[in-house]
Amino acid sequence: MKWLFVLYLFMYAAPTANAQDIALRIPTAETYSSASIARYIQANFTTDRQKLHAIYSWVTANIRYSTDSMYNINWGPDPEIKVSAALRRKKGVCENFAAVFTGIALKCNIPSFVVSGFSTASKASHSWSAAYIDSTWFLCDPTWDIGYGNETKYFLIQPDEFIENHMPFDPLWQLLPYPITQHQFFRGHTNGKKDRQPWNVNDSVNSFLQLDSLHQLEASASRMKQAGLQNNAANIWQQFVNMKIAIVYGDKDMDLYNGAVADLNEANTIFNNFVQYRNNQFTPAKPDAAVAALLDPIPGLIAAANRKVSKIGEKVENVQYDTGSLKSRLKGLSAKVLAQQHFLKLYLESAAVSRQKLFYSTK
Repeated sequence: MKWLFVLYLFMYAAPTANAQDIALRIPTAETYSSASIARYIQANFTTDRQKLHAIYSWVTANIRYSTDSMYNINWGPDPEIKVSAALRRKKGVCENFAAVFTGIALKCNIPSFVVSGFSTASKASHSWSAAYIDSTWFLCDPTWDIGYGNETKYFLIQPDEFIENHMPFDPLWQLLPYPITQHQFFRGHTNGKKDRQPWNVNDSVNSFLQLDSLHQLEASASRMKQAGLQNNAANIWQQFVNMKIAIVYGDKDMDLYNGAVADLNEANTIFNNFVQYRNNQFTPAKPDAAVAALLDPIPGLIAAANRKVSKIGEKVENVQYDTGSLKSRLKGLSAKVLAQQHFLKLYLESAAVSRQKLFYSTK
């Protein structure tokens, strides 16, 4: 019977060892881009589990932990920067390990997400990854498996086990039907109280991932506030998330302001062209219907500009854009347009022989 047991162990371990061996043969020239690594993985492995193990093996074997950056926080909004920096330097901190693993997995069409939180090892911020295979979300911490080869301890771990030493800032990424509190985590009470309706983990995560980046940030911020995390790392992370939300809304305000200015400029151009045409006494001549329509686009442009201006500062305080001056210019143009529309009405209602004198008698 002993030989059967040994054979079983060999058969079980062989695919794992093989995945690692093949993963470590990625040509060096292809290891500076997550896309090229993903292409290699896709070409050499069949199942998502094999692919994830190959990615994990490569990351933990080829990226070194950077002690000179261990206390730095990357405030950049683009995760690809964290990936490209780690692949270029072949070293990084936990957020780089998680970003590289997740980035390659996503390019292999495996749903994955970088999770931020803290651990029992330290109350400082930490990052790891969530990955979805076999209709289940698992958790991985490549940083904690650096240098262990095949002896991984934190690869594809069930959420109810992972929560014993990893606490995400956003309760969603506990991936538990009954999320626990920070107080329970630090006391080692990792079985959530079943005194409320359980979360449907897969549905909840899927709904979250369908959101755009802004609404993901807002949803996370709301859950974190409700969870009431109180340590320093959580407070800093909440400030970071709120800052990213403010940046997004700031960019939206910039787009709204620039759009309103563009609408005003277009309206002014149409108005000035009309005034010049009027000063030329409507020559060259155009049919009355064409003349009557010359000012028609302007009210719509002014209304569109006013709508944009009204939305500036809805979510974050506007301290950058002079909306008061812009509103004043829009109001002034509206008054000028009304005067010219009045002139047009008189002109078009007058007999042809009486029209010429209107250019001199009407402002």
